[in-house]
Amino acid sequence: MGIAYATSNRGACHLRGYSPASELGVIGLKTNPLDWKGKGELLKILQDIHAFSDSLDLCKFSAFAEGAEEYAMQYAAMVGIDNFTAGDVLKIGERIYNLERYYNQLAGEQPGSDVLPARFTTEPSTMPGSEGHVCELDLMLEEYYSLRGWVNGVVPEAKLRELEILA
Repeated sequence: MGIAYATSNRGACHLRGYSPASELGVIGLKTNPLDWKGKGELLKILQDIHAFSDSLDLCKFSAFAEGAEEYAMQYAAMVGIDNFTAGDVLKIGERIYNLERYYNQLAGEQPGSDVLPARFTTEPSTMPGSEGHVCELDLMLEEYYSLRGWVNGVVPEAKLRELEILA
């Protein structure tokens, strides 16, 4: 959840990419809550799917039962088109998430602003189940930024052109 809070485009928000759903096994993909590897990729996918479903104003709880494939079928039925795929859902979600991030950059967000309070990355947990662990945010961000095509949290112009946000 740490990387989700750190990279949310509207501040520390658990609704932009609810990664604990995979740790609890409620979305069909089970991940270990104590492993950092793969969490950047998981979060990117969840953020992109949620950006798409949010643009349709769907209930967030639908994400516990539906994924990109189901959202694609719903959208196709709503607008009366064929050939709308899960890949289209993810691409549109990626465009939305990058556009939000780009807007934040234009409004003054600086590189390196994807952070958590220091205690989460330096003070080992004392809670059962995670005792002795800290959030390995730097490692997750490296993976996440690479997959997003960002540089230190900044959407480069090349990414904006690739997503046809800039001409």
